[in-house]
Amino acid sequence: MEYSLFKEYVLEGIRERLGEDLDYEYRSVVKNNGIVLDGLLIRDKKCSISPTVYVNDYYDSYIAGDELDQILDRIEDVYKENTITDEFDAERFCHFENIKDNVVYKIVNYEKNAELFKDIPHKKFLDLAIVYYINIKDDTFENASILINNNQLKVWGVDEIMIDELAKKNTPLIHKAEIKTMADTLIELMSSPDEETIDFLQSENSPMYVVSNEDKVFGAAVLLYDGLIREFSKRVDSSVWIIPSSVHELILVPSVYVTDSSILDDMICEINATEVPGTDILSNHAYYYDKKKDEIVY
Repeated sequence: MEYSLFKEYVLEGIRERLGEDLDYEYRSVVKNNGIVLDGLLIRDKKCSISPTVYVNDYYDSYIAGDELDQILDRIEDVYKENTITDEFDAERFCHFENIKDNVVYKIVNYEKNAELFKDIPHKKFLDLAIVYYINIKDDTFENASILINNNQLKVWGVDEIMIDELAKKNTPLIHKAEIKTMADTLIELMSSPDEETIDFLQSENSPMYVVSNEDKVFGAAVLLYDGLIREFSKRVDSSVWIIPSSVHELILVPSVYVTDSSILDDMICEINATEVPGTDILSNHAYYYDKKKDEIVY
């Protein structure tokens, strides 16, 4: 089945399951790195917030062999899990006082998001960009965000300088940084590792450290936290290579363990091409923290 037919099959299948009382339509949504996804918007007229299900990955699952009914089951589950049963007060986001303590930042690729930057406040950092969003974490949303755009700044009557200052203050408090050894990170990912596996991983003494935030969401932004890389460099008594795993995490490697930085770049490119979703790619090369100069370069 071609993708266009798959989309129509999904729309009609979900309509049949959820009923005619809802509105259904596809919208093209530009995500990080300029990637355009097809979002199936399922709208309840009684609610101001509607779930959007992106069907692109489901088509990949279908091509890989998943049954169509299984795919519809998963989409239906996603819709039900993200449907807001109580009335959501979207108006609160129109008032700056209500959101100012939740303004935070993340970092994205500068070149790949050039089109997006026409509509949102941003600040260049190396060959990356700092962008700003409202962090939402309450009884309605476990972990959601709203990207701040230029129109919102006008409504709030604030400028980019104020948004940047608030994000600098809020982000390290809301998204606390975590630095862990690669061994500890791997152990966390395992469902129930036995003692022998734990002992083996911890005995490897890997020079690699994983840094993110506690939520593991947009965790690469910890690169901007004042003094974080500097203190890590002091701890390992070395300058540091910074590997951008994704927009969600970084890997730190003391420079004493790296003899040829081009190997790092080759590794990053390969992993980005084969392992990292396109919307999560941060950069195709490593960054270097120079301990003597106290600066990050690329």
